[in-house]
Parts: sequence; structure tokens; C-alpha cells
Amino acid sequence: MMFERAEQRSEELEMSYKLLDQWKNKSDELLYSMIPQTVADRLRAGSNPMSTCESFESITVLFCELCDFNYSTIEGVMDIVSSMNAVFSLFDSLMDKFNVYKVETVGRVYMAASGAPDRTKHHARNIADVSLQLINRVRFLKLPSGLDIQIRIGIHSGPAVAGIVGLKVPRYCFFGDTVNTASRMQTTGLPGKVHISPDTRALLPSDLYYIEPRGTLWVKGKGNMETYFLCEKRESEIVDNIK
Repeated sequence: MMFERAEQRSEELEMSYKLLDQWKNKSDELLYSMIPQTVADRLRAGSNPMSTCESFESITVLFCELCDFNYSTIEGVMDIVSSMNAVFSLFDSLMDKFNVYKVETVGRVYMAASGAPDRTKHHARNIADVSLQLINRVRFLKLPSGLDIQIRIGIHSGPAVAGIVGLKVPRYCFFGDTVNTASRMQTTGLPGKVHISPDTRALLPSDLYYIEPRGTLWVKGKGNMETYFLCEKRESEIVDNIK
């Protein structure tokens, strides 16, 4: 009898440990959805949240908007929500593959960055590559609502400040003119296009990407700018990547 009770308690204890691990994993997933893992690990090690605030000499920021939604009916709104979930889930699945950090989604707009908090000299290429993937993958995405969705992407590269904001619901946020300019590239872009600033253009090798000039464009807060459309990656480079 005592042996059976001990065995039962052992099984209960083992089940408790499994449940604890499951909840820990869920907690980690929730935390990493708000804060980059490298930053979260620093906080767990005892770092002050203020120490996460850093200046970055050069990063690349992406804004992507889902275009042409109709909010006129309840059915339409439900279709929009299901479609946005499908599209943004696709976006999330691509970010880590290209060393890009998802910053946030606000309504129909998705923001991401590369070069912070993990510094890399290839931040512009990472964002360019994931942008082209987003454009191509959305074209073939089968949505539960049956809606056809186009996206409009804007990209800019430059310095920025990033760090943890908030205590109750902490978020890893980006600040500076680079963020504002990337947003302007998105709002002045065209559906189905990747609109890039001259600063990002300068960081993308011509032998790797097809880039066409858009011409002079007046941008709020910036004045006249020579902007560009990122069209595609050169075929030889795509083949090399597949290999």
C-alpha cells in the first residue's frame, strides 16, 4: 500500500513538473513576443531596464500596410480580421528566417527592423530580402475570407535609439527620424511595391538587386527626395541562396 502511494505521488510530481515546463514555455513565448530574446535574457540576469536603451549607428526599418479594406459591413469586418490574422501570421513566420525583428502591429500596419538589438552590417539586405518575400508570398496566400490583399512596403536606413518602454506591459520600441522616414516611405508608396529611400538604396549592392528610380517625390517632413522601388533579387543570387 505504501509503495503504491509513493508511486502515485511520484507520478503526480512528474505531471506537475511537465505542467510547469509547459507554462514556462508559454510564458517565454509571450515575453519574446514583446521583447527580443537577447534583451529579455539580460533583464532576467538582473540588468536594469534602462540599460537596454541603446543608440544604433545604422539599422533598417520596414513598415508594411495591408491595402484596400472595406469596413462597410459586419461581415466585411469579420473577413478583414480573419484575413489580417492570416497575413500577419505569415509575416511572423518569415521574420526570424531573415534576422529581422517584428516590432509591432498597429491596425493594418506591420513594423519590423534589422540591426537592433542584434547588430549586423547586413541589416538593409535582411529587410530587402524579407520585403520581397512578403510581396511574393501574399500574392499566393489563400485567405479564409477569399479576399485579395495587396501590401505596400516602405523602407529606410539610418541611426536610431531602441530600448524597453513600460513596466506593466514592457515593449521594445524604436525612436528617431529613421522610424519616421520609413513610415513616410510606406505611406507614399504604391500597392504591391517596395518603396525605399536613397539611404537604403546606397546599402543595397546593384549586383544583388534590381532597383528602379521612382523620381523626385515630396515627403512630409523631409522635402523633396529621390526615392526608388526595390523590384527583385537577381536570379543568380537567388539560386546561390537556394543552394
